[in-house]
Amino acid sequence: AFDFNTQEWSNVEPIKEDPTPTLDSHCATLWNKGDGKVSMVIVGGFMGGKTGGYSNAVYEYSFEDNQWRALFKKQDVDNEGVEKPVIPQGRMGQGAAIKGDTLYMFGGNEGNSKMNDLWKFDLKEKKWTYIKPEGNTIPEVIYFIWD
Repeated sequence: AFDFNTQEWSNVEPIKEDPTPTLDSHCATLWNKGDGKVSMVIVGGFMGGKTGGYSNAVYEYSFEDNQWRALFKKQDVDNEGVEKPVIPQGRMGQGAAIKGDTLYMFGGNEGNSKMNDLWKFDLKEKKWTYIKPEGNTIPEVIYFIWD
């Protein structure tokens, strides 16, 4: 964590064992849960260490409790040729944003396979929903910045 007052970094050690795998190229965004409670939510990424592979997991870090919680654990899935997929494939380099209690995730890649799919994840019900675009499709995008 970076303290803007002292201009110093410090290591944050969660109270309980961290359930998250070693991840890179994931996406992190803030979830305002109301009543002054804010959590960081991370989605997807490439799993390092002995695990390897691409993740579709969703984890929440509570600043208030200093704890990680798995909202959706990684599941292997192949959506190739599936008309209405149920959960997204694992990926890295995707973009994400939260509106209300819904996490939206777009794009990313799985190795050489680029994605341009849009998903929403209900953070309270812990359920993925595929959003099929209407009209023109948008180009495949990885590593974009949400402004």
